[in-house]
Amino acid sequence: MNYVNAVIADKAAFERELETTQPVFVVFISHHCAACRDAMPPFMRISERYKNHVKILILDCAETPRHPSVDRIPMLLIYHNHVLLETLPGLGEQALERAFEQYSRLPAVTSGVKASG
Repeated sequence: MNYVNAVIADKAAFERELETTQPVFVVFISHHCAACRDAMPPFMRISERYKNHVKILILDCAETPRHPSVDRIPMLLIYHNHVLLETLPGLGEQALERAFEQYSRLPAVTSGVKASG
């Protein structure tokens, strides 16, 4: 699976993680957060179906600098080509299903040019 349980030291490290042709799903959680613990099993189950189409970063807020778009946890940020496309607070199952279905279909982009296919 294309998961990275990462510790991001700074903005430059975060930007490096976004350097991929795939959409990047960045999940902000805390291991001390009951809502996060409840949300992760459905997230992992749903994301398994899209493992070849997206990159997933799972970031513990206690070990990662604050992100300006994260005002609560759990929170999912969806990026493609370094652009923040959507924020999804709470990680509800229906919203996750929709997001994975929608964003896993984005075309791969290399060097700013859409790949044919």
